Amino acid sequence: MRIVLAVLMIVTQSIAFADVQGLRLWHAPESSRLVFDLDRRAEHRIFPLSSPNRLVIDIDNSKLLTELKDLPTQTGPIKSVRWGTRGKTGLRIVLDLREAVEPKSFPLAPNKQYNHRLVVDLYPKNKTLKPAVVSKPVIDDKKSTKGNRNIIIAIDAGHGGEDPGAIGHGGIYEKKVVMSIAKKLAAYLKKEKGFQAKLIRTGDYYIGLRERTKRARKSNADLFISIHADAFSSPKAKGSSVFALSQRGASSEAARWLADKENSSDLIGGVGALSLDDKEDVLAGVLLDLSMTASLGMSLELGQSVLNSMGGVSKLHKRKVEQAAFAVLKSPDIPSVLIETGFLSNPSEARKCHF
Repeated sequence: MRIVLAVLMIVTQSIAFADVQGLRLWHAPESSRLVFDLDRRAEHRIFPLSSPNRLVIDIDNSKLLTELKDLPTQTGPIKSVRWGTRGKTGLRIVLDLREAVEPKSFPLAPNKQYNHRLVVDLYPKNKTLKPAVVSKPVIDDKKSTKGNRNIIIAIDAGHGGEDPGAIGHGGIYEKKVVMSIAKKLAAYLKKEKGFQAKLIRTGDYYIGLRERTKRARKSNADLFISIHADAFSSPKAKGSSVFALSQRGASSEAARWLADKENSSDLIGGVGALSLDDKEDVLAGVLLDLSMTASLGMSLELGQSVLNSMGGVSKLHKRKVEQAAFAVLKSPDIPSVLIETGFLSNPSEARKCHF
């Protein structure tokens, strides 16, 4: 009898229902992202239908605990969301679409902020690629500057969308704080003659870390600044920090770029559009090493200048530029710094955040 009960318990656990506790929808310029919150992992399938355009999402052994209301469907590819049971144990969700999409889906394991999630990304099927932004020269009536151009600064507001970043004192989200700072910095640079700001993300959506540096390169950026706001277990931690890429991170990134150089025709696009795809391995390695060294040197010099200036208006957490292998700093051809503007976990610093 005990054996039978044990078997029944195993079978019951294996077909235990996953509770779908909610659905969030984020819009980015190139795609839209649906995120289902679940209390456990569940198998799923997605497939498109046409005439009219729809996307079906089937989640096995699951049930919906809430109605999928108040989703931002006024814009983007989704017109409306319908749901119902599929068979006896499944959940079927149907997205009524404004246009055909290319869907991609994947599960995410729990982390400190979320339980299990199912992510569905929707890309326009008939996507028209936009050309890279070409900067315009700056013309001064008093003095000819023919051949010069604006200094392009890529400003990356960290996190976004499904990734809130640090959650600080009073429940403040890092993604909102750094987006506000990024927009204010871009507005400031817009007033400065000879500078052009490029926001890597312009709203509340997530962009992959390597995609951020890729977008900076497509914009012909001369400098990449990633803005963050720190948090720590102790509310006493405070002050600003500036990071540049570590030597170890630079070495590993150089190896990665060389391994992928057959598919990287514009590898060193930011420092003169030098391509490595037609170079011998030894020459490519030398050129890449020179570019990484020059970029890192400029990053450290610039970072120290930024840190010194920040020290005049706020307390510094460290007085020297720190180095770490942050993915967003690994561009071999664009000087890059990451700025931790302060500690959201510190009550006094969190209160300085205004939107």
